[in-house]
Amino acid sequence: MSGKNVVVVGSSAAGLFSTLALSQSGHQVTVLEKEDLTPCDSPVEAFESWERRGAPQTRHSHAFLARLHNGIKEKLPVLYDELMAAGAETLNFRKMVEETQSAPEFIPEDDELVLLACRRITLDWVLQKHVDQHTDAVRRTGVEVLGLISEMDEEAGLPRVTGVQIKTGDGKTEDLHADLVIDASGRNSHLKHWLEAIDSEPMEQETESCGIFYCSRFYRVREGATPPPIEGPIAGDLGYLKYAIFQGDSGVFSITLAASPTDDSLRKMRHEEVFQTIAKHLPATREWMKDEISEPITDVYTYANLKNTRRFFVKDGQPRALGLFPIGDSLIHMNPIAGRGCTLSWVSAWLMAEALDAHPGDPLAFARELDEGLIREIVPWYENMRVQDRGAQEMAQMEESGEDAYEFQRPDGSVDPKAYMRSLLRDGVMPAMQEDIVVMRALMRVFNMLEAPNDILAQPDLLPRILAVWQRRGERKSVRMGPSRRELIGEIESAAA
Repeated sequence: MSGKNVVVVGSSAAGLFSTLALSQSGHQVTVLEKEDLTPCDSPVEAFESWERRGAPQTRHSHAFLARLHNGIKEKLPVLYDELMAAGAETLNFRKMVEETQSAPEFIPEDDELVLLACRRITLDWVLQKHVDQHTDAVRRTGVEVLGLISEMDEEAGLPRVTGVQIKTGDGKTEDLHADLVIDASGRNSHLKHWLEAIDSEPMEQETESCGIFYCSRFYRVREGATPPPIEGPIAGDLGYLKYAIFQGDSGVFSITLAASPTDDSLRKMRHEEVFQTIAKHLPATREWMKDEISEPITDVYTYANLKNTRRFFVKDGQPRALGLFPIGDSLIHMNPIAGRGCTLSWVSAWLMAEALDAHPGDPLAFARELDEGLIREIVPWYENMRVQDRGAQEMAQMEESGEDAYEFQRPDGSVDPKAYMRSLLRDGVMPAMQEDIVVMRALMRVFNMLEAPNDILAQPDLLPRILAVWQRRGERKSVRMGPSRRELIGEIESAAA
């Protein structure tokens, strides 16, 4: 197979994963990055100097799922070693279970459940360094893509992209020719406008609000201090508020808080004093917040106006243009609170490289095979996230209005199915995870994208185990994941007084 000349637009995770996958297949890759990233000698220096305006999620908490961890370790072992050398750590299922359950019975598949813990900037820094040292790819920063270069493919009746027009940091324009252009420029991609300029068929999209905004802040464990042990959940969903603590590299951790953008009281958590007050009143984070344990090292970063969006670059088997394909958030993006973005980008990048290897001389067959792979591997997670977000928005509205979101028995004796499922989750699934390794394993495999989101319902012994725990809900003390909304708002107001 003769290598192709490929231009990748964007050097965040999707762009760099695409570069590595293509390079392994012998293609020559040029990566274009709009931001003029300052060369840094360490991930700590990069964290302090890179703004990453085009990828604001890099300034928020991350834990990289087992599917990504396992993929890097298997396909790119040198990159894996470089991440470990940069301070990344692993979080494995066996250790998590041993801290919460007595005498658990493990199976060989449990070794697949290992997450990667490091800051997103650390991942990007290591990826860039690896691309420079271990591939022939060319990275160009401070370069803006102005549009596509194309010609009409008369046989296919479609525009055929043959490159991009760019503007360099000194203001000069340049035509950069390519056999394939990969748009990995993220959720704010200009692809729609680029396609309009070459007279392609319109690219349709569907989009809806995630119903959430979130705030993150990074902290450093003080020298000589011992971080609190992780006992029990490191995240929680209170209905009106979601929260999590993320271990990172180099003694750094982060805390993320998320709420509805319509909740005026909780929108104040964008301010440092309110964020600190909330974090100090949550069970999973309060010990980490003590002055003798840690100190904040950043401002509070806010990520808002979040949407679940799917763009239909291929419609009825026809791509909008040949020699072009969007990858990662440029094509499908969703609520980042689930932490699936980088893993989905990794999966997409390898699907893309495999499709190109299978059809190096047939751009139409390449586009169709890649689209089929994405529908199979990516779209189910997108649909799953949309369903979750709709339910979360409904629950947040009920909490804000003072309704009991878990009361499933109606006055007439009938059952509210949505409230019943919420009760089953809170009083069945959550406690079952703490005491039953079978339940915890099944849910963690789906969470880590090792199993499809709907596969969990196909396990015949799982639902009876959860129901058995739920039916004993009156026999045990209710697990409090945090204060009620009224209690927390009271703490916020007291702190501001």
